[in-house]
Amino acid sequence: MNKQQLLSPLINLLKIPSISTQEEHRKDMEKARLYLVDLFQSMGFKTKILKGKKHDAVFAQYTVHRSLPTVLIYGHYDVQPPDPLNEWNTPPFEPTVKGKELYGRGTTDNKGQIMIHIMTLKKLLEKNEKLQVNFKFIIEGEEEIGSPSITDIVRKYSKDLLNCDYMIVSDTEIPEKGQPSIDISLRGLLYTEVQIESGKHDLHSGQYGGAIDNPANVLANIIAKLKESSGKVAIPHFYDDIVPFSPKELKDFNKINITKDILIKEADVYGISNDETKYSLLERLWTRPTLDVNGIWGGYAGEGSKTIIPAKAGAKISMRLVPNQNSDKIYGHFVSFINKIAPKTVKIKFIRHADCLPYKAPTDNKVFNLMKQSLKKHFGKEPVFKGVGGSIGFVPIMAKALKVPVIMVGFDYSGSNIHAPNEHFSLSNYYKGIEVMTDFYANLAKS
Repeated sequence: MNKQQLLSPLINLLKIPSISTQEEHRKDMEKARLYLVDLFQSMGFKTKILKGKKHDAVFAQYTVHRSLPTVLIYGHYDVQPPDPLNEWNTPPFEPTVKGKELYGRGTTDNKGQIMIHIMTLKKLLEKNEKLQVNFKFIIEGEEEIGSPSITDIVRKYSKDLLNCDYMIVSDTEIPEKGQPSIDISLRGLLYTEVQIESGKHDLHSGQYGGAIDNPANVLANIIAKLKESSGKVAIPHFYDDIVPFSPKELKDFNKINITKDILIKEADVYGISNDETKYSLLERLWTRPTLDVNGIWGGYAGEGSKTIIPAKAGAKISMRLVPNQNSDKIYGHFVSFINKIAPKTVKIKFIRHADCLPYKAPTDNKVFNLMKQSLKKHFGKEPVFKGVGGSIGFVPIMAKALKVPVIMVGFDYSGSNIHAPNEHFSLSNYYKGIEVMTDFYANLAKS
């Protein structure tokens, strides 16, 4: 297969606006799903649709022989909304090659990276290579909305369809151009919403101000007390169960050239926060839990003035968790703390929107060395272990259910604008990723 033949299926998939969070794109989600089914079936895979709460997952299987090792590859076909559209230099769902980059929503997260694995198998099968590994894919459509169906899917299919010896995920990034890496940890997620209500309707601030608690003021006071000035989360018992990373792992992290200046440029921000400065920059990004306000609402925000005490105010607050933290326990501490510091004159409603477990890989398993060998061969540089600040819901659930090692290997570099305008993927890394995986499967078969 030539490069254009390896790229065309990705271009076709990128043209489909499979935005899972927006109801108006439900038909596009189905279109993307069916495209993947047709592609797998054309390669000789058996396929099955696994029902999801909002969007279904695609399962595909190619069995060479039951005695051979089985690899399960995970990815997702849903993407983030492209907003704000006016900040895109090219239309988000009209994939465009500019120089050595492919631009479009989903190029890196995650259509481009999952297509590396599909095209690896397509290339091997078309060359009539005698495969010595069985392959399974699960490609979900709910990753960008917190993977609400994954737990049920794993519980239902872990002993048959999803049963495997190894699991591979390419939904992460390499730390810098030319530096291959293997991700050994994921932060988890607890996403909440807090709503404060003082009464049934807004009030005149001159008539009632000073006598009635303002929900917006109450909310601001609560948020201010959630973190200390040092950046440490102030919720009691928040840090109780954390298992620290080993000195060896932290040493590997420090080999990665991500400085404050690089991070400022990549994120396009004015500076780095002073939160928990006793830890290195990469420790703060990968090994420490966080608490962030993701959005605030309440009161009048229109043109001009309107002097009111709003009846309601709310905030969406997320916490990134690290290995061994339990989201149920953290949520309980979070609710108890807010109830304790809030005045009794308001009603508080808590909403728990999403959860995701943290994960840490068993790096002493031989499969990690095999992946390092393949990465070094095709990138020409020694790979490093690194962490991931974000979450991949499927990984810790599957790792716990099947007790198999999960190899997380990303193929595009940090700074590819995932979840932002002008998302892009290095074409060189796309083709290189196919070569890496081809080599890895050959080594896995020999081992």
